[in-house]
Amino acid sequence: MRSLRRRTVLIGTGVMLALGAGGSAASAASGHPVAAARGRAVPATPPTVYVTINPYTGSEVIPVDTATNTAGPPIKAGISLGPIAITPDGKTAYVGAADANTNGIVVPIRTATNTKGKPIKVGGFVPFAIAITPDGKTAYVADSNLESPDAVTPISTATNTAGKPIPVKGSPVAIAITPDGKTAYVVNASSGTVTPISTATNKPGKAIRVGELPSQIAITPNGRTAYVSDYGGKVTPISTATNKPGLPIKINGSGDTGPIAITPDGKTAYVGGGEANTVTPIRTATNTAGKPIPVGSGPVDITVTPDGKTAYVANYYTGDVTPIRTAPNTPGAPIKIRGRNVEGGPIAITPDGKTAYVLGQHQQGRGFTPDTLTPITTATNYAGKPITVGAQSQAIAITP
Repeated sequence: MRSLRRRTVLIGTGVMLALGAGGSAASAASGHPVAAARGRAVPATPPTVYVTINPYTGSEVIPVDTATNTAGPPIKAGISLGPIAITPDGKTAYVGAADANTNGIVVPIRTATNTKGKPIKVGGFVPFAIAITPDGKTAYVADSNLESPDAVTPISTATNTAGKPIPVKGSPVAIAITPDGKTAYVVNASSGTVTPISTATNKPGKAIRVGELPSQIAITPNGRTAYVSDYGGKVTPISTATNKPGLPIKINGSGDTGPIAITPDGKTAYVGGGEANTVTPIRTATNTAGKPIPVGSGPVDITVTPDGKTAYVANYYTGDVTPIRTAPNTPGAPIKIRGRNVEGGPIAITPDGKTAYVLGQHQQGRGFTPDTLTPITTATNYAGKPITVGAQSQAIAITP
């Protein structure tokens, strides 16, 4: 699956917490009039969707205006673009990439003007993940190092300068930051561990043993538990108070067991079942798995609406999206992603919860064919007209 490698982005704030949690950003970026200081209504700025693409003619970031669903001029940002994360204030998007010498970089983009700043050098090749602290002061970048020690690079967003790399243990691929901003948890694929990093000191703690080839992580809104999925069809809960792993939770499916989304109330974690083509709900109060929910083939991404009523599952092989009503945990009719011969890619929801955007990625071997971004109206689950974004799309993020 082309996109699984890069599934660490997708939250509008760039903070890897419960997927789809709108928080206070939803009211600020809902698109509805906001009362001004003197009682006058002024229109809020509609959010922007940013898509990273890697056509053979050069890598770009495509901004999409959600008010009109039109793509703006592409932003050149290095080569082999990967993850993208946006600061909580929505002012800057950080894009992982490589420079002409194949060194890892992060490119800051000013969202007000869609202009890029000076690239920030990090370690290795293209970063695997970027996460930003809730206060917006630091971006943590998982360096994809092939010849040098694995590390996470902190970037000061005030100055856009990289700090001293923080050593971790074995191929960092995902990062999640607790809601209080005190700890960043880094998933290390090759060592089967998670490294906690104190954001106050940027010192790594003792690696926490989880399952084989872990790939994704999500933290409950109360910050008490981090859930880590692995290739063996299990999810390991980690107590953030003690940094101790609990008993692994077996879910239905194995192989690329991956995407995790937690409801805004923190009561349920939804986990994609890989080859089983299911999503398993986990009750966080007891860490018990519920009955698997059938979805399309190859669930690659999950996100939950800010009101917590619906989980949307993007299915890679069938090129569709399965809506799941979270109260009864029942799937609805699949929503076909617009376009010909497309596979399901990353999915994200606007802060007001009204629209889900999903990438339609063309099958391998069609690298010159532009991919599409399909808007889905969550009230009706209707797929709108696809937006052409460019070939070899990788990741999306939405401003708050």
